[in-house]
Amino acid sequence: MKLNIGVGPKPIHQQHLDIMQPLSEWTLVDYYVDDPDIKKWKAEDLPVEDNSIDEIYNSHLLEHLSHVQVPTVLKHWYTKLKEGGNLTLNVPDLVWAAKQLYHYSQGKMLDGYYNRFDGEHGLISIFYGSQSHEGEYHKSGYTQDYLVKLLLEAGFTNIEVRSEFDAHDMQVLIATAIK
Repeated sequence: MKLNIGVGPKPIHQQHLDIMQPLSEWTLVDYYVDDPDIKKWKAEDLPVEDNSIDEIYNSHLLEHLSHVQVPTVLKHWYTKLKEGGNLTLNVPDLVWAAKQLYHYSQGKMLDGYYNRFDGEHGLISIFYGSQSHEGEYHKSGYTQDYLVKLLLEAGFTNIEVRSEFDAHDMQVLIATAIK
């Protein structure tokens, strides 16, 4: 079993489809999406047996969970993964976002999609989410070191974190880890 937790509404972006190959092997999960093809499971309470999942992937989910809750959720996912199972996380790069905020505070123009401060697609939404519905609030943020620390504490090994620009037009951290 492979899970994409927090898949969001369809259509699924090509960036994610490239990871989820073949798509037929993946179970799509999102508590806030009403779609018969997507399971309405909570990330923190997956109704599957321990040691039953081969792979967990999520993009832009972890920041929607409380920073107090995240260590428990990562440990929960760890117990659900099979030995040798893979975890891949994609979260906004808080250092990049802070640098953008600093540039804005200095009166410098911001480039790209988040080129203004306010509004649903403004810089502030990277920190706090779009807040368009209950599932669109950001409650935590991540740096490379903090993400590694959380994954180690949950029991993961072979942790790698890289920073890159993603489909959301922002700098993100892509973390991979193994149970």
